[in-house]
Amino acid sequence: MSSGPSDVSAPRRALGRFNAAAAVLLLVAGGMVTSTNSGMAVPDWPLSYGQWLPRMTGGVFFEHGHRMIAAFIGLMILIMAFYTQFDESRPGVRRLAWWTLFGVSLQGVLGGVTVLFNLPVAVSAAHATLGQTVFCLLVVMADLVGGEPAPAALDPLGRLPALSLLAVAALWCQLVMGAVMRHGGSGIAPHLAGAAVAALAAGALGAAGLARREPAVARPAGALLALLAVQLTLGLATADFRTEPLPRANPAMIAAATAHLVVGALLLGAAVLVAFRLHRMKAASAS
Repeated sequence: MSSGPSDVSAPRRALGRFNAAAAVLLLVAGGMVTSTNSGMAVPDWPLSYGQWLPRMTGGVFFEHGHRMIAAFIGLMILIMAFYTQFDESRPGVRRLAWWTLFGVSLQGVLGGVTVLFNLPVAVSAAHATLGQTVFCLLVVMADLVGGEPAPAALDPLGRLPALSLLAVAALWCQLVMGAVMRHGGSGIAPHLAGAAVAALAAGALGAAGLARREPAVARPAGALLALLAVQLTLGLATADFRTEPLPRANPAMIAAATAHLVVGALLLGAAVLVAFRLHRMKAASAS
């Protein structure tokens, strides 16, 4: 996937960045659905009460609004995939665009299954996990088409690439456990244990990446550390959070719980970006 900035057209560069940013909005919308317990506010799919645009009141606002945002982002990823197919010389980037489209399409299907089968925990957790995984694919895609040269070789990398993979794996497993807990499939104890492991791995990666003083790694590593501090604070603030029917919900707690989910996704995305750039540097060193 090595290539210079001249290979990327300005519209595709903007589209890659827009899709990654828009995916954060989709994560906010999805988080609000679970935080307000609105998952079954609309009992049918793909329509909502048999309509394309039902009355947007109560939980319908969150559930159907989430569907509308998801449909828009799915369309934008479809456009990106076709645009990349005809405007990109790197086969790996073209494949990534199509895999991202497949991921977001599967995400939509899982969203429908959760409704049609009354929110089964396994499917709901898979839906949440895949959503954050697609976000990470969009982060990588945005980096590849960002117009910046590929990170230069950096010697010696030592165990930093392996540490980055460990951090990504720990954070991804933690988001799975968080999704299971949010959808009522487990208590908080496994989530807290996973959080401790993920925080240690992410903190170690952030500190090590920041110490290298290579901007391509240090910038996302610094963001990783900042996001980790925010996430731990939000985790403490929402430790006792339990979703309630919307009329009795605490707006501040709903906002904090949703922010906890979104910052977790951003944390994973930052770790993925560090890992991706480190492994490009490793490949450059080996060539």
